[in-house]
Amino acid sequence: MKKTILFAAGLSLILTLFAQQPVKIKDATPFWFVYMEFKESRIETLEKVSIFIQEIRKQKLQTSISSDLFCILFDSPYQVGEVRDVWALGFEILEGTTVQFPLKKSQYHYRKIATMIYKGSYDTVGQAYNIILPYLEERDFEIVGPPVEKWLDDPHQVHPEECRTELIIPIREKKNRFLNQY
Repeated sequence: MKKTILFAAGLSLILTLFAQQPVKIKDATPFWFVYMEFKESRIETLEKVSIFIQEIRKQKLQTSISSDLFCILFDSPYQVGEVRDVWALGFEILEGTTVQFPLKKSQYHYRKIATMIYKGSYDTVGQAYNIILPYLEERDFEIVGPPVEKWLDDPHQVHPEECRTELIIPIREKKNRFLNQY
């Protein structure tokens, strides 16, 4: 029975990973974003979304927003050695917009990114890194900034397994790229 359950779980993971869209490497345009930083685990994300949206409304920033909601992983284990669970919720925003504490404004200034669309529950988006990270490693790219997980669907209106997340990872070619070939 345990073997059957493990086989089914493994098969489900494999099918999920192979059903994803391919990784794309492309040039990026820097953008400004408004965000609220959190230093706790991402377990209570929906509660944090509510707090963030309330602050956006309080500061009357709705008309300055130009993107879907996203999560930016400032302390990504793929970028830094020690993980302190520093992350933020954000929206792209018009450059001249003024924000007040507890919101912050910054520019996502990276010029080359790896992207992919992950289809599945937002709780399982971590599985997408099992696709994108080996892809980058095989092509001699390194991560140079915090990953962004842009949530493209509302899980209250779209079945969780049908939700789409755009992963955006800033990259560059490894400096010792040619030395690795010998």
